[in-house]
Order: sequence, then structure tokens, then C-alpha cells
Amino acid sequence: MNEDGPPGDRGVHRVQHDLSGPQSLSTTVTVAVADVAGVEPAEIPEQLYDVIDPEALDKLFKPRDDGKQRRGGRLSFSLYGHHVTVRGDGSITVQPGLARIKQLGGNLLVVGSVPDSVVDAASTPLLGDTTRDRTRVFALHDRSTSTARGRLSMAGSTGENAHIVNYHTGSRSVAAGDTVQVGPTVEHVDGGLNDFQDAIVKTIRRLDSERETFAPAELRFCFDTLRPLVERYDDAEVDAFLAPVCEAVKDVSGMGHFVLPVARDSQPVRAIASKFDAIIELRAGDSGPEQRWHLRETNYTTEWFDL
Repeated sequence: MNEDGPPGDRGVHRVQHDLSGPQSLSTTVTVAVADVAGVEPAEIPEQLYDVIDPEALDKLFKPRDDGKQRRGGRLSFSLYGHHVTVRGDGSITVQPGLARIKQLGGNLLVVGSVPDSVVDAASTPLLGDTTRDRTRVFALHDRSTSTARGRLSMAGSTGENAHIVNYHTGSRSVAAGDTVQVGPTVEHVDGGLNDFQDAIVKTIRRLDSERETFAPAELRFCFDTLRPLVERYDDAEVDAFLAPVCEAVKDVSGMGHFVLPVARDSQPVRAIASKFDAIIELRAGDSGPEQRWHLRETNYTTEWFDL
């Protein structure tokens, strides 16, 4: 499995179509997508004609009547969960949905009525490969800081470049681990929900400034958990809280994931799904924990696969 996504996510795939050759452009596109997805072209359930007219595509970029190539022009569309761009010179790029999120920044919603251990197993890879230079920010809502420390440990990190924004509603006693200044830095937030939101956004912006802008997907953000938020506030208040946080992650080309351990078809998930680029659905399968990805922009859902 890719370090932070489903199988088949390998970045941008490029092929060159011979505009004067015997093979149609639509066939080259279908084969290119199948190659990236790791399937036979005939296995792609969403055929090219379901998203674009193949004959029109072939005619759009075919040589002029005088034999000269059409160098200008570009056409983009989605096929089988992949972003496809065809240019007038015959070059084709195929990019899986998650690769595009990693390139441009984005936010993922992790859902499913599963034990914490399954959420930990899904969340840890999304924090990114520890062999690369990452900055990790955790926003914890009524969770112990051991949640973040445990996932960092599972990822093989001591948390030296991790930051925790810790928010608890009502009165609480500080756990012993909260006072130990080892590994991730911890900021305890007092006050209301707006203070929590403000602390998260300021932390992301401050770290981006300190790094003189993050590289794409260098920032990995985790919000755990959204459950208290959706249980205590109405949809409009939840939306007002999430919008600036999701925007802050995208503004620095980061990858954020937000944990909401309830069923995907539940009302809380439906109410906030549009805020996210993809939904990662978890379940306890017959042979162990499984996940499947729902990519919003390409309207594509993967099969279930092992965590």
C-alpha cells in the first residue's frame, strides 16, 4: 500500500500519443488509465464514453487537413477515479485522486463505527513517512495527548517535529503525560470553540512561516475527534468551525484528516461531507480492519482493501 493512500497511487503518469499513428487517442487514454490503476482496460467499469464522447476526443486533436499537428489546446476530465489531461501535442497525464490532493493540498474525513485501534491504524499512515521531513499538527478535542503520542510512536517518530493543540470542554484534570515536555509541543486551549479554532489556524500559519512555506504535503494535520463537535452544535456552527481550519490546511498545501467515528451513511457525515476532498470509510472486515476511499471530485469509490 502507498504510504498514505490506496493501492495504485503513484503520482503523475505521462504517456505520449502518436497523433499520426493507427491507434485512436481515446484508446491510448483508456490504456493509460488502466496501467495506472493496475487493471485491464476492459475491467474499468466507467468506460470513456460515460464521461466524454470518444469520437469527439479523437477529432479534437487529430492533425489538420494539411497534415499539420494541432499544438494548442487542452482537455481535462475524470475517469475511473483519475484526473486525465490531454494536450494538443498528444501528451497525456494521468493522476490518481489522492496524488492530486497531495499536490494541491486537501482534507480527508475518516469515518466508521470502529474501535480506536482501527482508527489508529488508519490515521498513522496519513501522518506521512517518517523518513521524510514532515511537520505534524494534532488538534485534540476531548482526547488525551496520549492519542497523538501513540500514533507518532506507531509511525516510528519521537514527535520532535510535532505539535498538539489540546482542547477540552468543561473542567478537566491534566494527565501526567500532558506536563512532560518531551517530543511534541503541547498547547492547552482554554475558552470556547472559537478559541480552539483560532489556536489551530494560528499554529498552522506560524509553522508555515517558520518553514518559509511548506512543500506540498509536508504538513500533516490530524483532528481527533469531531464527535463532540457534531453532537453539541448544529450544522451551521459545525460548518463555521470547520471552514477556516480546512482552508488553513489547504492554504499551505497540507494534508489533513479529521476523525469522526460514526457510520458513513449517518446524518453527521452527510452534513459535513462536502467540506472534504475524500472520505475514508473504515470497517472491521472478516480478515481484519479494512478501508475504502470515496473521492469526491472524481466521484469514485475504491473497493475495500486492508489497512
